[in-house]
Amino acid sequence: MANRCREMLQYQLLRSKRKTISISFDQNINLIVKAPMWVRRKDIDAFLTEKEEWITATKKRLNTARQKELLTRLKLENGDVLKYLGEKLSLTVIREERTRSKIKRFENRLLFWVPYDADYEYRQKQLEKWYRKEAFSVISRKAAEYADMLGVSFEGISIKDQKSRWGSCSGMKNLNFNWRIIMAPEEVCDYVIIHELCHLRFMDHSVNFWKLVSEFCPEYQQRKAWLKEHGKELYVF
Repeated sequence: MANRCREMLQYQLLRSKRKTISISFDQNINLIVKAPMWVRRKDIDAFLTEKEEWITATKKRLNTARQKELLTRLKLENGDVLKYLGEKLSLTVIREERTRSKIKRFENRLLFWVPYDADYEYRQKQLEKWYRKEAFSVISRKAAEYADMLGVSFEGISIKDQKSRWGSCSGMKNLNFNWRIIMAPEEVCDYVIIHELCHLRFMDHSVNFWKLVSEFCPEYQQRKAWLKEHGKELYVF
């Protein structure tokens, strides 16, 4: 339920057994307020009034970033360029009488058959599904090869859409990878795989961990730098 602070500040209130009040924004840039069960509404509004300058500035910054994202986001139409292990694939959308989509790579083109009424959301979903399948195939093969070289073993591989990381390794020896890494240059993708496999030996980022990474990826620092500088470019749809 939406609540109000003063006359214009809209927010959603979530109460729990927490001890303090916190404020944040969701993916749609709506203000979310989390508060203890015992805090009075007027005290919450007073807290928000104190933070109003920060709230306004943060919302403006997030809106600006969202607009920039929308301007750079691909429309997923003919001529759009999609990346695949550093290669550039020209997208060709073929609309025809069909109920399911089909995607096929032909040299430097990605042929994408869709129903006549396929909207952006449909095209985005189907392309992501294709990329996820490719990521699982490529990463599974590479992970098996590098694991053999490292002398380690893992339980399984999951392809996810992680917002803050490119890969992770659990204590149960399960590896998780962001499907978007398949759009990065191949050597960067390899670095991420090697990085997570090295965690099977060292579950930290100690000197020994980075020494092991460097043995199998001598240019790992350049790969890390690439991700830091260009990682956002992989979020194009």
